Amino acid sequence: MDTVYLEWGKVDEAIWTMCDAIKRDYDFDVIVGISRGGLVPAVRISHIFDDKRLLLVEAKYYKDIGIRDDRPKITMHLKGEDISGKRILLVDDVADTGETLIAIKEYIEGLSPKELRVAVIASKSISQVKPDYTVFNTDRWIIFPWEKMPVEKKK
Repeated sequence: MDTVYLEWGKVDEAIWTMCDAIKRDYDFDVIVGISRGGLVPAVRISHIFDDKRLLLVEAKYYKDIGIRDDRPKITMHLKGEDISGKRILLVDDVADTGETLIAIKEYIEGLSPKELRVAVIASKSISQVKPDYTVFNTDRWIIFPWEKMPVEKKK
C-alpha cells in the first residue's frame, strides 16, 4: 500500500490552517476527540481555541495497516456528559472509510446536540463521510507523527 509520512510541522500547519477556517465559520461549544488518532489534533485545537472544553470518545476499527473489524465499536462513551443543545466539533485524524465517523456521529446525534460538524486532518475519496473541515485529501495510507513507524522484517 502506498504510504505517506506526515511530519509534526506539516500536521501543526494543517491544524492551524483548519482552525483559521473554523474560526470564520463555526462557533462551537465543545470539542469531541476520537481516541486514539484524533487525540493529538483535538488537544491542539482545544489550545488554539483558548482551552475549549474537550471530551473524548473511543472507537476501535483498525487492527493493523489495512486490517479492520467488520464495523467500528464504540469502547468509551461520553458518560455523564450533557451535550444536548450544544454545538459540537468532532475531531479525528483521518476520514478513511468513514465508518468510525458514521458510528460516532450517530452516537453523538443520539445525545441531541444543537449542531455537529466534523474536522479531520486528512480525508480519503472512499470516505462515506465528507468532513466539514479537512486539509489533506489523499488515498494513500497515512502515518502520522504520533504513530509507530512500520518495521520491515527480514524474510
